[in-house]
Amino acid sequence: MLFNIASVEAISKILTNPTWDILVLFFFLALGFFYGITAGIKRLLSMLFAIYVSILLFINFKYLDFFVEGKSILEVFFFRLVIFLILIVLLCIIFNKIVFSELDKNKKWTRAIILSLLLSFLEIGLLISAVFQFLPAKGLFSFSPIVEKFFASEETFFWWLALPLIALFFIIVKQPKKKINRP
Repeated sequence: MLFNIASVEAISKILTNPTWDILVLFFFLALGFFYGITAGIKRLLSMLFAIYVSILLFINFKYLDFFVEGKSILEVFFFRLVIFLILIVLLCIIFNKIVFSELDKNKKWTRAIILSLLLSFLEIGLLISAVFQFLPAKGLFSFSPIVEKFFASEETFFWWLALPLIALFFIIVKQPKKKINRP
């Protein structure tokens, strides 16, 4: 009983005085849900590959430091965030137009919704984790243990990188076809 009262009080405190951490988690859940409902498999796959390639390009693009030399940490954060998002958008357009232009649309409706929601949550989680890893977000903000555990730590970044690939494996696995018995 004491645990339930403490939990209710903690939840009430969080809801009346939300911190950045709670807003990040709410943003993650809301964006993942709405993005999954509206995007569709083709856009989700394009975005997933765009995020992976953008991470690789962003890590290896050594000229970013030249552009932000002498700037405040906030200016560095926003400059890097804008460059990272521009990379994602451009690559998403390329993948959407070229790579996934002939994606099969004959999927079962319920399976497509479930896969879309799963991929959208994994993509948004990967994107948030990448922002925490590669941009100076840790220098600007202090995070609660929850956000640190799920998004900002290096250990969880590995899982955010791996989980979408594991999900893709299950998407690619074809469902067995039903055998039709003919007389």
